[in-house]
Amino acid sequence: MSNITIKQAKAGDFEIISKLIADQNQNAETHCIQSDTGKDYQSIQNEIVRLDLDSGICFMVAFQDNQLIGTLGCELDEELGRGWVRGPFVVADADPWENVAVSLLQGLQDTLPTAIHWLDSFLDIANERGNKFYFAHGFQQLRLVHVYVAEAFESPLEDLSVCKSIEAFQAQNFIDLHKSIFTQTYATGQRILDKLGSDHQVFVYTQGDEILGYIYAAIEEDTGDGSVEFIGVREDARGKGIGRQLLQTALLWLFEVKKVHQATLVVNDNLTNARSLYESVGFRLKYTGVHARKKMVD
Repeated sequence: MSNITIKQAKAGDFEIISKLIADQNQNAETHCIQSDTGKDYQSIQNEIVRLDLDSGICFMVAFQDNQLIGTLGCELDEELGRGWVRGPFVVADADPWENVAVSLLQGLQDTLPTAIHWLDSFLDIANERGNKFYFAHGFQQLRLVHVYVAEAFESPLEDLSVCKSIEAFQAQNFIDLHKSIFTQTYATGQRILDKLGSDHQVFVYTQGDEILGYIYAAIEEDTGDGSVEFIGVREDARGKGIGRQLLQTALLWLFEVKKVHQATLVVNDNLTNARSLYESVGFRLKYTGVHARKKMVD
């Protein structure tokens, strides 16, 4: 790789990094869903700056003749020991693409905090080169993941009063239910409760003192869009329309109270039998991605 320099990015590089990401995310064949923040590079840059202030992200960059030709980043969660990789983003005329991507990945792995034990990738299923690159370098596919999007007022919403905001006395019941449904997740029930506020809400469907189902919805800090982060219904209460009522409640809050224009829902492939449920409240399938993971060498 003649005249190519690989180094860790600095704050002054964030704008050109964001422009490269925004450009490559327009094409499904180079699309990284994990870095798909907003519709323009400014939204991507805002998120990178925010995460950088909290030491929650790092990027490697490749320059050739003072021009950015590639970047690979990682969103860090040291508490959980996980990092979500962003990219690789390499310009089309970089030669050879593989060598640039390998150098970026190696530089990233050498830079990561020792607390990071797992790396996760989440690329568009159409990004065949990127997915094959990760598989060739120690990542193993875990699952396919589907991203759904709903637009404000695309379909009529019922005014449901049966689902209420969670109350303090229901905290342990919620934590236990969340743990039983999502046994391996990036967000524990307590983590979710710690975030509750004007832009983060948990709504519950109850019977007596028991929570039969819940939904966690939030406003994305960098884009202002809405997001349904988790929805869960107790196994013995499924098939009774509780999930639909929870989704309706979350969308009413997002669209009518918070006035967002769009909401996303991310769901694992093994739950696609609920697609008709999502579509019944206005969601439509936007992307399918490949979630892969690599265990870092101890």
